[in-house]
Amino acid sequence: MRRDYYAVLGITATAGPREVRQAYRRLARQYSPDVNFWDTQAGMLFEEIAEAYRVLSDHAARAMYDRFGAAVVGDDALPAGRRGEDVHLVVELGFAEVARGTSVRLDVPRFSPCADCDASGVADGARCASCYGRGVRRAVEPVEVAIPAGMDAGSQIRVAGEGHAGPFGGPRGDLIVSTRVAEHPFFRRKGESVHCEAPLSVWEALRGARIRVPTPAGEAVLVVPPGTMGGQVFRLRGQGLPKLAGEGTGDLYVTVRVEVPAGLDARTHELVRELERLLPMEPRAGLERYRGGAA
Repeated sequence: MRRDYYAVLGITATAGPREVRQAYRRLARQYSPDVNFWDTQAGMLFEEIAEAYRVLSDHAARAMYDRFGAAVVGDDALPAGRRGEDVHLVVELGFAEVARGTSVRLDVPRFSPCADCDASGVADGARCASCYGRGVRRAVEPVEVAIPAGMDAGSQIRVAGEGHAGPFGGPRGDLIVSTRVAEHPFFRRKGESVHCEAPLSVWEALRGARIRVPTPAGEAVLVVPPGTMGGQVFRLRGQGLPKLAGEGTGDLYVTVRVEVPAGLDARTHELVRELERLLPMEPRAGLERYRGGAA
């Protein structure tokens, strides 16, 4: 890692061109390879001194160094107008927000152009005190981000031009927002499809019914045919979540759970036995073949 060029020459950051030149000449004579031919360390110091002088003696290179450090003035220097870096944030969303879509206001920490020096690093002929001559300042600024309906956990939204300010007037990078979606107590998501469970009374299961079930967008009517069994799954087309990859909406899958009344009195037991005589059933008849492990 390079040392601070001002420290290498033994001068302050406010030193003028004459001070830079004098410091370089003094150190160059002291550590010149001609004087220290066998001293390897002196040779390395001389190269560091020469590099520091090359940068600090050039007005444009020095301004770049003051703003962004040694990385922008070496062989891998960043060209003027380079695009700024992206900013990455994570947003927490509820199921209803991804089902309907929403807009969130995020406080984005990023580098922004210094308004006091118009991103030049110089104010009133001197180094800008607000940004320390770097032309950019740290800021936390609000950005409105639109969340389209159908976003899933781990999805990313790219907001163009809302990242870090680029060096030397370059364009901003992008804001990249990753999503986390909280689990819902009723709905379970599988892609754009949604699954849920709805209770049925034993009477509704026997005679059939029209029941209202919640959906991500509101509610829908589910037609339950007579003789519905517990665990049966019904599909409501187009009642799931919007598809991000194209037009249309996923489906809602409703698993019915048949609930049996509890706390039967003598009269109710009599009615149940009467119903049993009218509708005899052998639900375990098919298990006889497996007794004793027989196939």
